[in-house]
Amino acid sequence: MNTAVYLERAGRTFGERTAVAVGDKRHSDFAELAGRVAAIAGGLRDRLGLVPGDRLALAMKNCPEFIEILYAAWHAGLCAVPVNAKLHPREIAYILDHSGARCCIVTPDLMEAVAPLAEEVPGLERVISVGTGEHRSLLAGDPAPLVARGPDEVAWLFYTSGTTGRPKGAMLSHRCLQAMTLSYFADVDAVSGGDCILHAAPMSHGSGLYILPHMAMAAKQVIPESGGFDPEEIFRLLPAHEGMTLFAAPTMVTRLVHSPGLGAADLRNLKTIVYGGGPMYVEDLRLAMERIGNKLVQAYGQGE
Repeated sequence: MNTAVYLERAGRTFGERTAVAVGDKRHSDFAELAGRVAAIAGGLRDRLGLVPGDRLALAMKNCPEFIEILYAAWHAGLCAVPVNAKLHPREIAYILDHSGARCCIVTPDLMEAVAPLAEEVPGLERVISVGTGEHRSLLAGDPAPLVARGPDEVAWLFYTSGTTGRPKGAMLSHRCLQAMTLSYFADVDAVSGGDCILHAAPMSHGSGLYILPHMAMAAKQVIPESGGFDPEEIFRLLPAHEGMTLFAAPTMVTRLVHSPGLGAADLRNLKTIVYGGGPMYVEDLRLAMERIGNKLVQAYGQGE
């Protein structure tokens, strides 16, 4: 029940379809993405010595490599531990220690803060930055076959915000992620291969979970060039990507609704806004529906 099987299938069946876009530009198709994931999985196994069940942390801002590393971890039978890139180094250190991560892969902006943690976090053997020779070496080996995983094996340690104490690692099994994926289609929204998910919120948390149902349907993952939430950037991207869904916290929805560019924006390609992670005032919701349309879905997330 390895959740990475959906990407492997998409690479075989819809290889030429765009898998990942950055802004309005195509980054990779499904054949390329599946190939890179299998190669990285081989590198995690052969070069880093990671074995099924090991924890691999991802302290990364939104970028295509996040998807590659996430799926490579699953492909190799590992447990992924995504970490919010905006956390303080002490908070990151706690999660790395608590999860028992053997390796942490970071984006270059976090290398300086996270690299020293390898000296103080027991069990953390190395920190690797995206774009370095060590990262590229993971792609240089033989592609690994997809590792079979049982339904109750933990696939994702999803750390809570820790607002009432220390963050807790919600243990999301492959069965849980499978149920979540199928429930999305039943309870949230239909997804076709021509649709996309825009990652304007951190992929380490809410937005990242929506990678899965879209991957299952071989739909496109879109990452803003800014890597974050900018209403004007979203409005510029809408004409380039059909059937767009995005996850947003209620404050983000409110910012979108009050953005000066909303009046002139073409919202025909905006299919769904899934919001959660906090309360939405009724007045704000009514205004959002008035200005955006009946395109909002409230969700209760896996880390809540």
